[in-house]
Parts: sequence; C-alpha cells; structure tokens
Amino acid sequence: MFPEHVAAAGTVMHRIHRAALGAWWFDGSETWRFNPTGTPGIGSCYLAETAVAGLLEVFKGVRVVDDADVRIRAHFAVTLDRPLRLADVGASGANGFGVNGEIHSTTDYALTQRWASAFALAGFAGVRYLVRSGPGMKLVAYALFDHAGEAPSGRWPEGVDRPIGDEVLREAERFGLIVRPAP
Repeated sequence: MFPEHVAAAGTVMHRIHRAALGAWWFDGSETWRFNPTGTPGIGSCYLAETAVAGLLEVFKGVRVVDDADVRIRAHFAVTLDRPLRLADVGASGANGFGVNGEIHSTTDYALTQRWASAFALAGFAGVRYLVRSGPGMKLVAYALFDHAGEAPSGRWPEGVDRPIGDEVLREAERFGLIVRPAP
C-alpha cells in the first residue's frame, strides 16, 4: 500500500489564491503539477501547511514579484472538519513504488499528473508533497482532489480570506522571494 498521511480534523491549511475567485477551486486542466488529468472531471485545489509555503508555490522560483501580483491574491486559512487520507510522496516508503525526491521538483507535469490520477483512482483525497521553492525541502503542501471547478457551498469547510500579511511577505524574503512595486 502506498504510504499515506492522514490530515486530521482540526488541521489548519493555507491557500494563496486570486481574491476574485473562490478559495475552493479545483483545477482540472493540464496546467499544474498534481492535477489528476487521467481522471476526467476531477481537479486539484492546492493548499499548504503555512501561508509562506503557499506563496512560494504560487510564484514557483520567481525571485522578484510585483506587489500588484500579490495584492490581487488572498490568504485563505481553513481548519479541516474531517480527516483526509493523502498519498504521502515524501514518505520513505514511497521509494518502493518508484517515487524519489524528483517528484517534488520536476517540471515533467505529465509524470506527476499520472501519479495524481493513480492516487485519485486509489481513493486518496489528495497528495502531500514538499514545496520545491524551499531549498531545505521542509515546507509541505497539499493537492486536494474533488470535482473540477468551484466546490459547492458546504462541501468543504468555511475558512477565512484576508489580504496576504506583511509577516508572510517578510518570511518569504527568507526564501529569496522579494515583493516590490514594478518600476
């Protein structure tokens, strides 16, 4: 059995998303790393253990970001209302299935999407993985699975949307992400 991580009810997750869109958006396109493209109608919503991990995932290795690109986004914090069984691609046992550290940093999204599809078909609620923009590979993120598009009200817990705070931006600077006004 593939290694799993159970995100317990009461676990807090963070999402950095475009403020004009709902926080619970499940993308079913071929655009993002762990979208289960081999399972039609299923998408992924990306969250993280911390707000800074979510911010780093949004800007994926970009060093300087226009503050206007940050201001159009919101920081969504949510507390899980039920446990979620997640495929843990960072667990040592994943190696026995052919998964190694490359899964956290590869740009071969067709490969990671095939893994996500296999996890969705195996009944996992999502994937727990490491954020590639954190050089120490210690920041954790999640790709949760559900029907593609905006989740209907009540399917996922209510959270709190707010502007991305200065403390998150200061912490992001420790990882080399600098937010400045465009010249």
